[in-house]
Amino acid sequence: MSFLTTLTATSAPDDGSHLFDVVDVLASSISTLITPMLLLMAGVMVIMGVARLFRNLNSGYSDGSGWGFLVMGLLAVAGAFGLPWLMGSYDAPKGGTPTPRPTSTPSTSAQPTTTPEQTSQPLDLTWLLIVFGVIGALILTVLLIWIITIAAGRARRSIRAAHKSAEAQRVAKERIAAAWQGFHDRHNELLRKIVHSETDWDSLFFLPALTDPNVPQTYAMLRAMRAAGTQRDTAGELPADLPAGVDLTTLPYPKAVEAFAVAWDAAERNARRLGQKGVPLAERKLIKEIRTLLDMAENSAASQTERTLAYRRAQKLIESLETIHVPEKAIAQLEERQQLMITAN
Repeated sequence: MSFLTTLTATSAPDDGSHLFDVVDVLASSISTLITPMLLLMAGVMVIMGVARLFRNLNSGYSDGSGWGFLVMGLLAVAGAFGLPWLMGSYDAPKGGTPTPRPTSTPSTSAQPTTTPEQTSQPLDLTWLLIVFGVIGALILTVLLIWIITIAAGRARRSIRAAHKSAEAQRVAKERIAAAWQGFHDRHNELLRKIVHSETDWDSLFFLPALTDPNVPQTYAMLRAMRAAGTQRDTAGELPADLPAGVDLTTLPYPKAVEAFAVAWDAAERNARRLGQKGVPLAERKLIKEIRTLLDMAENSAASQTERTLAYRRAQKLIESLETIHVPEKAIAQLEERQQLMITAN
């Protein structure tokens, strides 16, 4: 029956039950329109609430809007299921049963007339259970989403913290390894300086104290050199599982290299300060002659005979030196150069 037909039928004043039919049709129409809209609104609210919760969780700031949307979604669900019941509760029973009138029937004896009693039906509360079940399911779903979100956020934070810790440990290990290699490089550089001081003729003749073990500073430097070499042989490898903030200078090998560097600086400063002060004047003249002969012995423009004679003469003069200590390494290098010149020719 359409709405107009129902409304026309209610115009008859002799039957008031048709008015309740019209109200029932109106309530059903309104419920049919509003219920889907409320359910759609509830779904949108829940989606927006969950999205906001995720956004707030990732940003670390919560303004409460996510929970507000979720509460509004639950209210919309409650309205979608509760509004039809509210509208239906005011509907009168369709086609009210008229009270039967007593009729007189011929009888031989007067019998009492009784009115049939209406049997009351129990109230159907199934809809209420369904509403509470849906609301409970939505609450449990929201709680489950919230718990999963919190757990996922904690897991992500734990993973990020683990990555940061691993990266920090890797950087610390690389820094320690580079610093350890720096001590090896510094040790090698000090050894090159000592070799240069023992094989360079200008250093030997004009800084004689730098190769003289009788000088206290030079002797201390040579001792520090031997100690650093021993530590390199025994503790030169980088120890495993060093803490990130370790001071490498407290370990044996770096400590020995530091002491070697300090001793070298002291010996070099002392040698430059002394210069040729302890060398007699006659021996200084001899040094100049030796230097001239060595230049001739290493001059490729000179003949082989001239170079050989200059080399032999310089070697004899070097052996006659008394105040200047010429290391054997320098003599061996000089002989090696002379042999190379002879072989080349």
